[in-house]
Amino acid sequence: MAEGCEALILRTEPSGESFLKLHLLTVEQGIFLCLKRMPKKSSRTATPDLFDQAVVELEQSKQGTLQFVKDYQLIKRREAIGQRYQSLQNAASLSRLLVENAAHMPESEALFELATQALDAFADGKAPEVVLLKALFRLLKDEGYPVRESWWPRLPVGLRAEAKALLNEPAPSQQEPAAKATCRKIHQNLHDWMRQHTGLLVPT
Repeated sequence: MAEGCEALILRTEPSGESFLKLHLLTVEQGIFLCLKRMPKKSSRTATPDLFDQAVVELEQSKQGTLQFVKDYQLIKRREAIGQRYQSLQNAASLSRLLVENAAHMPESEALFELATQALDAFADGKAPEVVLLKALFRLLKDEGYPVRESWWPRLPVGLRAEAKALLNEPAPSQQEPAAKATCRKIHQNLHDWMRQHTGLLVPT
């Protein structure tokens, strides 16, 4: 890949003393692992951070298939996610689900759009439990799982009206405690269904 491509950073972790291990999502390659050499001296180039959106230029290793980040140009840094614990927790849960199920994710273009919109909503301070619920439901639909035909009939009748509103309306900036508790019940119900009826690894 000689030219740069737009990427989302879904996971970062140190790799030895000189490298940063990155899990990227791009339209071109989907979700994949690469390495970024960290400069020993201060550099003008931005250091990759979790939930960044950037243009990256990649180069192939000479001995194998591993890719290295040759150039990194930051487009958007979503540091606001880390300033709210619940936003960080839910955004990390979504990223973990994507990374751990990379081989089973839907078309990369649709996935990139879904992840970008969800991370923007987390960064904008939208109710994080609602953002995650909406992202999971959309992800399952995009991947072809029968959430409407199979999950919805199993959802307790008392939760359906609230679930319909949460899934169909824009995520609010905040929720009252009772609404938040209901959202968590719906989310847990969906997680239980995912574990029983999909092959996805669902984060706890």
